[in-house]
Parts: sequence; structure tokens; C-alpha cells
Amino acid sequence: MEPARRVARTSGVKRIAPLVLVAALVAVPVAEAKFRIRMVLGDATPAVGQAVDVKVHTDPVLQDRFSLRLVAIPPGVGLYSALSDEDRYAARIRREGRGWRATVRFARPGRWRLVVPNWGVQGYAIPPPIVRVVRVAP
Repeated sequence: MEPARRVARTSGVKRIAPLVLVAALVAVPVAEAKFRIRMVLGDATPAVGQAVDVKVHTDPVLQDRFSLRLVAIPPGVGLYSALSDEDRYAARIRREGRGWRATVRFARPGRWRLVVPNWGVQGYAIPPPIVRVVRVAP
């Protein structure tokens, strides 16, 4: 006696799962492409105590009701611990024309990080939208 033939069955989930995955992969790049943040430094390799002009631009330009923040994280301080104590590390950033501008002075040499922690709203994003490493010379 021959064993009974197994009939292959595919559940509805197995048929739909690839379609959902493809749709998600297509939608994610589109969502990211709608909003970009760019940071430009007046001097990318400053010395300790030197004033550095920092300009932040968004694409598209944010409406006036939104505000960006800038955090200067010194060497040896963790990113998320600095963001949770943001007032201590915040740089004064002000709206200027179609973007934002700040002047930052680095108090000691080493690998600093300039971070825009949000997309113009309260709180911070994980990961932050932009993290720029600045090597400060003695």
C-alpha cells in the first residue's frame, strides 16, 4: 500500500506576508526622503575655545511653529545620557532665515559630537536625525 499523497497547502498568511514585506520596504525610503537635516560647520577642525559657526538646514524648510535643538556632547559623555540631561549640554540655536544658526565653543580637546536630537518636536528620536563628530585640537 502506498502512502497517501500530501496536498500542499499555503495559508493566507504565507501568501500575504511577501506582499506586506515589499510594501514596507517601498514605503520606508519614501518616508525618510521627505525630511533631511544638514549641518555645516564654519571650521570642521577647531581648537579649544575657538568660536565655531554651526548652521542647520532642513529640507523641506520647517514652519515657524517647529524648533530644532542642538546639543554639544563632550568627549567621554554618552549620547543618551547627554540627551537625558540636555539642558546641561544644549547650545543656543536660533532661527535665521530658512534655517538655524549657533555659535559653539569647545571647552576641551577630543572627539565632540554635535547632535540635533529631534525632528522639530518635543523629545528626541532614536537614533537622532543627525550626529556630527568634531575633533577639537588642543
